[in-house]
Amino acid sequence: MKLLFNIFALSALVCVSGRAETPPATNDLTNRPFLAIWEDNEGRHFDSAAPFLRIAIWSDGRIVFAKDAGKWNHELLEGRIEPARMDELKQAIEQTGVFELKGNCYLVPDAPVDCVLLDFGGKQQMLYWDERESPGYGINITPTEQHLKFKSCWKEVNRLAREAVPKVSQPHGEKFQRPPPAWRLKKPIQSE
Repeated sequence: MKLLFNIFALSALVCVSGRAETPPATNDLTNRPFLAIWEDNEGRHFDSAAPFLRIAIWSDGRIVFAKDAGKWNHELLEGRIEPARMDELKQAIEQTGVFELKGNCYLVPDAPVDCVLLDFGGKQQMLYWDERESPGYGINITPTEQHLKFKSCWKEVNRLAREAVPKVSQPHGEKFQRPPPAWRLKKPIQSE
C-alpha cells in the first residue's frame, strides 16, 4: 500500500511540475550541492523573509541562483553548468586556500548569518559571516592575518560562484526554504 502511495505521489509531482527531478533542497546527502551560499537569517529584523539563497550548484550541473546576486531576496533562476566549467570552478575555489582556513565562523550577536558550503574533492568547508565590513565591527575590530585571509576567501568564492552563473536560465518557481541539516557541515562556533 505504501509503495502504491509513493508511486501516486511521484506521478502527481510529475503532472504538476512537468519534471520528475528531486527538488534541489532535500535532506538527502546525495542532493547536497557542492557549493551553496545563503543568508540563514537577517539578525534582529523581526519582519525578515530569510532565508535567502544566493547560489547553489550541484555535481550534476544543476544551478539555482538569485536573479540579483547583489541583494538577498527570493527571485531565483535555474540553469545548468557544463562539466568542464564546474571543474574549472572547483579548481579555482581550491586555489583560494578556503579549505586551509584556520577560522570558519565570525558572527556578531543579533547580526545576519550568511553561510558558504563547499563539499567536493574529498574536502569540506563551512563558513559563517555577516558580510559587514564597517571599521570597528565584528571581524574588522582588530583584524589579524587570519581574519583577512577569511574575508579574502569568502569574497573570492562568492565572486567565482557568481561568474559561474549560466547565460541561459529560467525562473526557478520555488521560494528557498530553510536549508536541510545536510547543508550544515559544521556548527557556527565562533572562531578566535
